[in-house]
Amino acid sequence: MDPSPASGRIDGWREFQARFRALLNDVANAPGECCWADADFAHWPLGEREVTELLGQWMRQHAGASVKVVAGQFEVLQRQHPRWLSWRQTWSHRVGCWLASDEIAADLRPMFIWRDQSAARMGLRMLDSVTAVGQWTTDPAVLALWQADFDAYLQRSSEGMPCTTLGL
Repeated sequence: MDPSPASGRIDGWREFQARFRALLNDVANAPGECCWADADFAHWPLGEREVTELLGQWMRQHAGASVKVVAGQFEVLQRQHPRWLSWRQTWSHRVGCWLASDEIAADLRPMFIWRDQSAARMGLRMLDSVTAVGQWTTDPAVLALWQADFDAYLQRSSEGMPCTTLGL
């Protein structure tokens, strides 16, 4: 990982997906927390075998690794990413899923922040889901703002998408 802060533009969903995969490759070698937010996770490559294998490797190698997911709704995630759902069931004790309140759900834009024990280190954020324009950054000041947004989303969300359903 390059220690000097850098930022750049993301143009399109393919570039977002490529940067997501690259960011996962970077974080796979270090303990920390991934913070993900999106209205529905429709454009994320979470169902890819390579992605779930990398996430599984990261969890096995780092006892402190965890993921927080905030979504406007989970139907698309459940329908499009069954491989990720299976991975999540295995790691449910370290993967928290939160359902955003109705008042913020429509405003959620794709965001991925990786933070180590001290601060956010890298991130992706789509600024416009329609035109698929976004930003990637390692700038601590920008990441601090994004982390504050994520924390605000989390505060206005409730636990969602249980990994098991119990019933009679």
